[in-house]
Amino acid sequence: MEDLIKKIQVNCQADNQIEAIEIAALPLLEKKIVKESFVAAVLEREKTFPTGLPASIGVAISHTDSKHVIDEGISIVTLKKPVEFRGMGNPKEIVAVEIIILLAIKNPAKQLGILQKIITIIQNKEMLEKIKAAQDPERVYNLIRTFKV
Repeated sequence: MEDLIKKIQVNCQADNQIEAIEIAALPLLEKKIVKESFVAAVLEREKTFPTGLPASIGVAISHTDSKHVIDEGISIVTLKKPVEFRGMGNPKEIVAVEIIILLAIKNPAKQLGILQKIITIIQNKEMLEKIKAAQDPERVYNLIRTFKV
């Protein structure tokens, strides 16, 4: 449990999408879950396949190819102020993102259940508000862990 909590960061300050992704990637890099090439690959992928989702609170579910991943992992960041991401379904749309979920996916087939839970959480306005309002990583972890799909 403690290992998962260390990959959650709350009330972070980022001036743009690049800084936000770099912040989210930090615990994954420190734990050697991803390769040094991971951040650049995520940013490059965002150019072609943007990940902003215009939910009640903007969320980005960023990731990249498995060749940049050493082990499975998820990092979650809440931001003090929103940063701009382009929309997943509509790249011309600008989404003000306040929550970033950064996925380190080694085997995409095994991740379907996690992705389904993330999407269900994103569709729940009350849950997103609680995650955004959380003042410590343990609160975010407990909200997600106990969320029933």
